[in-house]
Amino acid sequence: MNKNLDVLTEYPFYFLRKLLAPINKDSKETLGLHIGEPKNPPPRETLDILNKHSGLYSKYPTSKGEFFLRESYCNWLMERFSIKSIDPDKNVLPISGSREGIFSFIQATIDSSKNNPTVIIPNPFYKIYEGAATMAGASSYYINSLEENNFKPNFDDVPEEVWKNCQLLILCSPSNPTGYCLEKKEYLHLLNMAEKYDFLVCSDECYTDIYESSKASPPGLLECCDITDNNSKGVVFHSLSKRSNLAGLRSGFISANESIINDLLLYRTYHGVTLSLPTQMASSWAWGNSLHVERNRKDYDKKYEAALSALKDVPEVSRPPGGFYFWLKVPCDDQVFVKRLYEESNVIVLPGSYLAVENQEVNPGKGFVRIAIVHETEIIEQALTAVNLTYSKI
Repeated sequence: MNKNLDVLTEYPFYFLRKLLAPINKDSKETLGLHIGEPKNPPPRETLDILNKHSGLYSKYPTSKGEFFLRESYCNWLMERFSIKSIDPDKNVLPISGSREGIFSFIQATIDSSKNNPTVIIPNPFYKIYEGAATMAGASSYYINSLEENNFKPNFDDVPEEVWKNCQLLILCSPSNPTGYCLEKKEYLHLLNMAEKYDFLVCSDECYTDIYESSKASPPGLLECCDITDNNSKGVVFHSLSKRSNLAGLRSGFISANESIINDLLLYRTYHGVTLSLPTQMASSWAWGNSLHVERNRKDYDKKYEAALSALKDVPEVSRPPGGFYFWLKVPCDDQVFVKRLYEESNVIVLPGSYLAVENQEVNPGKGFVRIAIVHETEIIEQALTAVNLTYSKI
């Protein structure tokens, strides 16, 4: 077996199951707010398309995807991020959700023949980043996102030697789990660093359409670099999982310069993960329709309103700039809080320390819990009232 498998650690939910296993609860009554899975229904139109064209499941799809799908990516990017032009044949490629796409991209990108190949990762982080770097033969360098910095990753602390060895810098904006959103000046600074030290900036933007409806949308990396330039260092991932509540469809795309897309297409031809033709048709509709996304965004406004109302005894709690989580500071060890909440109320949230690693003598997730604000408002009110009660009793 690949020796790098020995280095992989278990997923956060494995440790959560171990933490809660000794507590005997009726799983049917459990309110689970630990998983970032949308609960709003997917748009009916996408399901109708899948059913109508189900006969096409007999056909092999190509790794590159149909032109109409790639064109829908480009049209959406130009509208969402005010990009002047982007080529469906050169700058985009379908992936089976951002999780699969990021993992396979890192496998195809890392040059393990070079000295100490390094992937720079925000901390806390989505576990796929670390696992993909490990399996590609790269080491991970972690950048802490601390409360005192408003959860902004502290890129200024990265030593020059790490920048020199860096092959990929991974960003997530809006952040999972903190909700922090990078600003254009931060993207531009990091792109300048990428030019100076010759690495790629990989931006995971799967939460980009989840934000307060009365506010401006979070900026994206492609607003700060010309992806049609073959020297562009930007690589961006988008997905229908959150914006369209289509997590099970496993549909997303990557956008990058032509050279990167061509190399990745060659890799994916062997990798063999493709989107079925009905999935491509449904996806094209979803990328081309903004109304269901606006409705979804307004529904999250209601969810957060209910959640904030229920957390009346928690000081200084506020909705994050993006995403659908609360990154909630708790008044005790995060694992203790999660166990007590489950024991008392049969509500599950995720310890923040499970989403981070100890770095510079601190685990930046310790003392926080991640709460997914995805359920209908009645469940959110019930669960967050329980969170509030446990919080106030400690």
